[in-house]
Amino acid sequence: MLVKVFGSAVFGIDATTITIEVNIDKGIGYHLVGLPDNAVKESSYRIAAALANIGYNLPGKKITINMAPADLRKEGSAYDLPLAIGILAASGQLKKDDFSNCMIMGELSLDGSVNR
Repeated sequence: MLVKVFGSAVFGIDATTITIEVNIDKGIGYHLVGLPDNAVKESSYRIAAALANIGYNLPGKKITINMAPADLRKEGSAYDLPLAIGILAASGQLKKDDFSNCMIMGELSLDGSVNR
């Protein structure tokens, strides 16, 4: 199942919408593409712990996440929440609503709360 969630990247005083596409398919692995920095790449660990601590799981399937536009660098841990929501929706653990009217950003704590 493919799900799109929207976040934002700030460059100077400009903000750009980032489309986060999450696809769950047969197989195993976690693939994150679209010029993520190290904090974004490490999100899989924070997301796995946060979801487990609130009663959800990373699906035991192949997770492919595209952060578009691919030519803009994505920096920071604020992508944790949109990535987690995309994973939950694509895996059927969260009702797939229309996320096209939402901009979602937030860093997840290991206990599942959103850091301020």
